[in-house]
Amino acid sequence: MEKVVVGLDMHLKKTEGVVMAMDGTIVKQERFETSKENLRNFLRGLPPGTKVALESVGFCWPWIDFIESLGYEPLLANPIKVKSRAEDVKTDKVDSELLAHLLRMDWLPTVYVPSKELRALRNLLRHRAFRRKIATAFKNRTWSELRKRDVQIDANLSTCRGRERAASSNLYEVAQNVEVIELIENQIKRIEMKLKIHYRKIKPVKLLQTIPGIGFLTALTLYAEICDIKRFSSPEKLAHYAGLVPRVRQSGEYRRMGRETKGNKWLKWILIEAAWSHIRFCPNGRLARIYRKAYERKKDKRKAIKIVARKLVNIIWAIWTYEREFRE
Repeated sequence: MEKVVVGLDMHLKKTEGVVMAMDGTIVKQERFETSKENLRNFLRGLPPGTKVALESVGFCWPWIDFIESLGYEPLLANPIKVKSRAEDVKTDKVDSELLAHLLRMDWLPTVYVPSKELRALRNLLRHRAFRRKIATAFKNRTWSELRKRDVQIDANLSTCRGRERAASSNLYEVAQNVEVIELIENQIKRIEMKLKIHYRKIKPVKLLQTIPGIGFLTALTLYAEICDIKRFSSPEKLAHYAGLVPRVRQSGEYRRMGRETKGNKWLKWILIEAAWSHIRFCPNGRLARIYRKAYERKKDKRKAIKIVARKLVNIIWAIWTYEREFRE
């Protein structure tokens, strides 16, 4: 069979697939229920190594692995950039054909596909972060219940002793909240123990921990979200990926700086958290001085810390790229 490419517009229930020759002729087009057996049948008979394009969606990872297991080359398309090349008419059929056309002309805007191991690490860290968010919500709810009844308790709900003190208030709602907090905190501890056992010896993680204020979990999250520093030829590109670069609108003499670009929201979040931690740890350091000057200029803590996070990107990129420990 002559060389072909494949475009798949996948949804949870239905998938539109097209097999296209390199001259743009449609060899095969089919709509089928989304299942591994149906996808295997649709791709059957294609030459090994055939490129298969599909858009990056939340459930795409099992399909990436499955397509690879069949001996084909999956390519993950950037849905935002593909949309800018789309026609006014938008249907599943048109979308699958568009992916195939872009692929055969080598114009397909692709996104990075992390290894299976890195995807598992990412998922576990995000799972932990979600659990931490839930625990914080329950702690805030517990303090709210206590305040509504004017009950004063000197307790830290992050500790076992503090939770015992809160539960001793004999308030039904507080006791239930404490039970949930206890459960989630134990789950978080087990997750953290698992992470330390398997990932504490990774070299980039150890190097990133030399930055004051960055501990094991922060360093590991940076490692999981960035994946491979060689993807970024400069810190500017890494900052753009993190969504820490303002949009620029320029035409003739007109130039306007807008909001930050859309990027990896998890990476942006952990960089901002790391920036806060660093300036607290080093109040007289260079980044702390940058923060104070930015705050004087912007009069906004959130904008000022984003500037610090952008500077921190330079440090992280240099440490990881050149494999050197942090120096002030």
